[in-house]
Amino acid sequence: MSCFYLCRNSTNCFKKLAEVIVFQNDNGLCYNKSIMYLQSDPVGTSGKMVCADLSDYVDKNSVQVRWYKECKPLDTSRSKFTAIGFDLTIENMTKDDEGNYTCEVTYAYDEKLYNISRAIGWTVNVYRKRKPAVIIFPKNNSIEVELGCQVSLVCSALYSAADFTLSWNVNDMFAKDYYNSSRIVTGMPIHRTLEDGTSLMTVHLNISEVKKEDYENKFACVLQTSNGLATEFLFIKHPAPNFQGGLIAIFVALALVIVIAVLTYKVFRVDIILWHRQSCFYHHSIKEDGKTYDAYVMFPKSGNTNSIYPVDTFVLKVLPEVLERQCGYRLFILGRDELPGEAIADVVDKTMNECRRLIIILAGINSRDNFFENVFEQQIALYDALVSNKVKAILIELEKTMDYKNMPESIKYIKQKQGVIRWKGNFTDSSLLPYTRFWKNVRYRMPPAKGLSTQTLLSNSIPPSESHTIKDA
Repeated sequence: MSCFYLCRNSTNCFKKLAEVIVFQNDNGLCYNKSIMYLQSDPVGTSGKMVCADLSDYVDKNSVQVRWYKECKPLDTSRSKFTAIGFDLTIENMTKDDEGNYTCEVTYAYDEKLYNISRAIGWTVNVYRKRKPAVIIFPKNNSIEVELGCQVSLVCSALYSAADFTLSWNVNDMFAKDYYNSSRIVTGMPIHRTLEDGTSLMTVHLNISEVKKEDYENKFACVLQTSNGLATEFLFIKHPAPNFQGGLIAIFVALALVIVIAVLTYKVFRVDIILWHRQSCFYHHSIKEDGKTYDAYVMFPKSGNTNSIYPVDTFVLKVLPEVLERQCGYRLFILGRDELPGEAIADVVDKTMNECRRLIIILAGINSRDNFFENVFEQQIALYDALVSNKVKAILIELEKTMDYKNMPESIKYIKQKQGVIRWKGNFTDSSLLPYTRFWKNVRYRMPPAKGLSTQTLLSNSIPPSESHTIKDA
């Protein structure tokens, strides 16, 4: 509540009206916010807080002022706080020093003691330090532009106070004065505020068509402040030769060549290998291995098969005709090449050690047990092909469709491991040419024929004009 008092002197010549306000502190606080003094100082400095309007009641030299922050006693014995008279000095202020302070003194009147206090709302202001403007682009560099192209040169500066100018000069003259045409125009300054509070000014120099003389001119971004001038240069250069497109084309071409080469090799692998074997260099590089025969031919006897093709005809007529006479291989065929009276087991065992390949002829089978007439031949030959790995096997099918259900497991294993070659001929001269697909696949799996050139193969081939049919054996 408040009330007014009128005071006058004895002569009634002087009168004064005074308002007395009686208030209570805010709930839970030692002060009333409505009558708080507001004071402030910038952060990082030494601030002085004043306990105001006490000189009418007490002498500052004869009383001790007590200080509080948020109603809690303030330790003025610390070096950060210094209390002298009615003043409180705070050294090196930070935002933590901000808050509500209370100063309090004791006043004696009519032999009674009263407390007089002042509430001070203390604010610590943070002022951003103003940095001088600085050019961030260009930095005495150059750009590449094609003759006749359009380009926009950029001049940018960071600043915190706008007491500067930013402009483009050409050969130490203002751009607008140097070029008296609409081909080169200086844009209006563009201002933008960054996240850290600083500002960015950008001025563009727009060139609608680069001419030859522009490559010789000196473009300068000029920053003028109260402290002087700052200049950064930018030069227009002819573009360097672009080898990127050529390199990409080369790499693409190489990739295509590699892909084509790989595909070609996969498709024509057999022809490539056979052509390489017929070269003179390859024949000179073949080393002797002490073998007598190029292949051992193992086949079921005709009486044990239901093949649509006569097995004996293929083994005793077709194979020797092509592989021996035309291609120069030497085959061992049981029943043709062993000496009379020799034990079959001894012949097979001895001969397998003298052969480089094992040719297995597959035809229609009556039963699993009579696939080969001679069990010793089967066991020894397959042992060398599968177990000892001395001889590589070549499977040849004489049937268009083969049922492997009754085949020995060893035959199934060889088929799964390296596949088979299927005979599709009809025992005519056209099927006996060594350059047909079937014989190429056989020759590919056979060892190289020694001393046989391409010319020899051609001369040994049966001319198509002399076509005749080989009779069954």
